Amino acid sequence: MSGQGIEGVRRPAAVTVVGALVWVNAALDLVAGFFLLILATIGGDDAATRTTWAIMGSVSLVLGAIAAVVAFGLMRGNSVARIAITVIEVFSIIASVSAAIANPASAVNEIVSALIAVAILLLLWSGEATRFFRGLAPDQPSEP
Repeated sequence: MSGQGIEGVRRPAAVTVVGALVWVNAALDLVAGFFLLILATIGGDDAATRTTWAIMGSVSLVLGAIAAVVAFGLMRGNSVARIAITVIEVFSIIASVSAAIANPASAVNEIVSALIAVAILLLLWSGEATRFFRGLAPDQPSEP
């Protein structure tokens, strides 16, 4: 499923994998956010816990939606999309850890989401991906 990126430069497999992982992570964030908002609505009597669930659910929904939209630019080699996904994934890790602590029932989903975000960051900033986002072919020198 390798495609074309910037000016016909072939997208490396690592970037394609990142694109797929971003979609998976976005879906997990959306599902987690949805369930956390439900818990905030029907949860117990503790207002502080319900508020925490509502905040974490909202953050997860927003991050998931943004990640899904930005993934298109990422697959095309857009450097702004790369930075945006980096920021989103860092916040996603923070939100997932916080949500897992606030609601142990969602811990498995949140841990999986955080691990996918870490994998995305490692692949997104690999040497091969960096060359792609700079618009360089694999055999093209990085310095003129």
